Amino acid sequence: MNTRRAALLLLVLAAFCLAAGCSTDTGSPGGSPLPPGETDTATVTRTIDGDTVHLSFSDGRTETLRILGIDTPEMTLEGNDPGKFSGITDLEYLSIWGEEAAAYTNEKLTGKVVTISYDPAAGSRDTYGRLLATIILPDGTNHGEDLIRQGLARVFTPETFALKDHYLSVQEEAMDARRGVWSGSEPDGAGTGQVVIASVHYNAAGDDAANLNDEYLTIRNRGTTVADLTSWQISDADSFSYPMPPVALPPGGAIRIHAGNGTPSAGELYMDLDGPVLNNDGDTVTLLDREGTVVSTFSWG
Repeated sequence: MNTRRAALLLLVLAAFCLAAGCSTDTGSPGGSPLPPGETDTATVTRTIDGDTVHLSFSDGRTETLRILGIDTPEMTLEGNDPGKFSGITDLEYLSIWGEEAAAYTNEKLTGKVVTISYDPAAGSRDTYGRLLATIILPDGTNHGEDLIRQGLARVFTPETFALKDHYLSVQEEAMDARRGVWSGSEPDGAGTGQVVIASVHYNAAGDDAANLNDEYLTIRNRGTTVADLTSWQISDADSFSYPMPPVALPPGGAIRIHAGNGTPSAGELYMDLDGPVLNNDGDTVTLLDREGTVVSTFSWG
């Protein structure tokens, strides 16, 4: 074939590829090629947890999307299963890392215009009707892969998707490096006074009203100095408010606050309520400091 005919053939092939919507984009800069499939763009309006977000599309549609092929720990004790993350059975530990994964996704995605990449092998929706796709940030980062690499998610192996083998290799690397949930330790605090609502146990066993002390929340100090929580407030979406008694929470320390009655101790407080206060079908608990500034929130439902 002479040079002129070869060049003409290349031009014809290029024109055909453009007409068919081909792309030479290989996906995230980490080296994981994206599977062929449809793509779209949307704005992340808010995050639900580490692997689920709300999206707004340019045509006015709004959707909930679960990130394909990954599973982050849940933020509540009830949501976690001791068998899901290999070798980890402590549900509170998992919920703490679930909060960390949710915060990471919120920081990375909220307000960003992202690319939604669908995998033909997985389909475009999960069993709950949510969109099911890979999220690519403006800089090309595959957010699901990033969560696995940081140790904030595991590979969701029941799903069929093109990047499964690659994700499994990334997970093995994170486990070997003892990152995130695989580290065996809780997230490090950054700076001082980093007090958070680490988890909420809102659905007591049996009748909530007859088991008030099984309705509780855990507050944790992830900072590096003692946090004085005296006169801080815990409130919910129904305007309930509980003033904190004198409490000094050391770095890394946690305190569990129950709805019912009991004898306070170093790690346990009781609100002395006559009935349940945390709504099983959805609520938001807010922690405010003594000046009324919101320090942490925790939502479910």
